[in-house]
Amino acid sequence: MKTKHPSPRVLVAEVKRALDAWQPSDKHSPLNETLELLADGRGYVSSGIYLVIADTVRLVAHSGPTPVGDRVVFGEGSVGSAAKNGITKVKDIAFNAPNREPELAVPIKLAGRVLGVFHVRSSRLAPSDNILVHEAAHLIARFLTSKGKRLVRKERESVAVAIAESATKPYRATSDKNPAETNLRRAAAGEASRA
Repeated sequence: MKTKHPSPRVLVAEVKRALDAWQPSDKHSPLNETLELLADGRGYVSSGIYLVIADTVRLVAHSGPTPVGDRVVFGEGSVGSAAKNGITKVKDIAFNAPNREPELAVPIKLAGRVLGVFHVRSSRLAPSDNILVHEAAHLIARFLTSKGKRLVRKERESVAVAIAESATKPYRATSDKNPAETNLRRAAAGEASRA
């Protein structure tokens, strides 16, 4: 028996409702809710929303199996290419072969500026999924430039903190990681301990 999925129009309306209902005081991200709505409605195996921050593309929300990493290099793979070029990347959408996993990487952009990428994988994708993901990407772009600015700012701040921490961490030689061994070595060399 074939299951009936909601139409793309119904899902787009649900996504719009979820994004419009979100308040900055809410603890949950409406991006995760958006992905869950689409995964439940269309049976996507995995989906993710990535934001372009500095020279990387960072995963901020996902549904399905945990992705390998939370960063994609700008310009690499379907997600990185969509982020760099602002052009949708489509892979095997017309084929429903069991050994192929079709995917869509749709740029989330507004006024020609790429804010991120909406990536979807499924065992089957139809042309109607292409339309649905494009509509959802447009709603997400509008959200990120209005009510969702706080989410974007928070992600940028966390990246800036991580960069600053990695830049200020002093280099420690491997032998310096064992303080007892280091003190013995320094004492033998006649150096003062840095304890």
